[in-house]
Amino acid sequence: MRTLLLAFVLVGFCFAPAAAQNSSPPSPQRPALPALPPPPAKAKALPSAADIKLAETIVFFYVRNDLAAVPDVFAALRNSEAISRTGLSRATLAGFFSMLFVQNRARVEGWIGSGADYPADSKSVLIFALWQSGNTGLIASLFHEEPGFLRDRPGNLYTLAPSRPVEMDLKWGAFFATGNPGFLAALVDAIDPRKPLTGSNELDKSIRINAAQGLAYNVRQHEVLERYLVQRAGEASGPYKQALDTLLATRSVAYKPAPDRDGDFSGTIAMLKLPDTPATDGNASEAIALSGAMPQARRGDTIGVTVLFSGMGLHKDLSADVSYDIKVTGPDGSVDPRSTQQGVTALKDKVGGRFNLVDSRSTLSIHFEPGDKPGPYRIEVLLKDNVGGRKVMLSRSIELLDK
Repeated sequence: MRTLLLAFVLVGFCFAPAAAQNSSPPSPQRPALPALPPPPAKAKALPSAADIKLAETIVFFYVRNDLAAVPDVFAALRNSEAISRTGLSRATLAGFFSMLFVQNRARVEGWIGSGADYPADSKSVLIFALWQSGNTGLIASLFHEEPGFLRDRPGNLYTLAPSRPVEMDLKWGAFFATGNPGFLAALVDAIDPRKPLTGSNELDKSIRINAAQGLAYNVRQHEVLERYLVQRAGEASGPYKQALDTLLATRSVAYKPAPDRDGDFSGTIAMLKLPDTPATDGNASEAIALSGAMPQARRGDTIGVTVLFSGMGLHKDLSADVSYDIKVTGPDGSVDPRSTQQGVTALKDKVGGRFNLVDSRSTLSIHFEPGDKPGPYRIEVLLKDNVGGRKVMLSRSIELLDK
């Protein structure tokens, strides 16, 4: 049996990122995006790994503030279908780009390039974001258009008290760009049943429901938002505190840790049969996930072993530090010294939320050779959360068939 520690990315195990509440096309009230005719109905395709990566780049942009990733987002804007598959509304994108443009004024013109390259829906998003961010002068030069609303002064997204879902989405987009939960303060205020909003009972009810749904959906994946809600709950009292506590409890209900756990920190071992030969088309061949309590292998097979985990602790700056020790025990009880690795880095990076499923940054490759004994091979992992100070012992076996 040969073992090797190698880098291996498990795209298939990624969770799709949270998106702000989808909204219907905005009404003529400001701030709003120009209305577009509805496109013809199409069958929805499942998001690809590239679609998920694009959505993650936007929704978790504030985590790393990686400006090198921005050109890829603009390239996707030139393809309406690519943007629509992210699940993000036009208003969410408009809020995101508005704050991105505010923070990077000198780069905006170069990022956008020729306005003629964009389809109508992407163009409306960018024109609105330029107006909202105070870059109105670029609209005529890049897009050769002068929409009527340019005569109006844009509002302040930070202080905007939303009365419609589209305005909530603007604030979610601003949060994704900045990571500043203050953009969501009005949504958090709105779930206070004692707080007057618009004076219309029906509209107030709709605002409170939409605000609560958006917060509950996103708190599961954004540590910054959870910390903010915990702070607000600590300051609140009466029915408002009960509403905030209920909202925070939705994360606990939605989060399902693996059976092997230490508090919130949990993990599991995943095994994949790695391809024997490259694909004939020149692309990378796909690995096959091995399921069941005791998957089987044959001599000549190469098995990739990786660790999936969630619930790790995060520093104030959202950085995580997870590592593991690993060893493989053969059918005769002996430990293969080549499989023994100590302090392997699983994750040492910033992440948006500690309850998002993460795959380890490295994989142990096990190759079964002709002389290997048949029987069960036991893989043992000591998974360590070096920020939260928690440890989880994991084990899984694979049977080498005598064939």
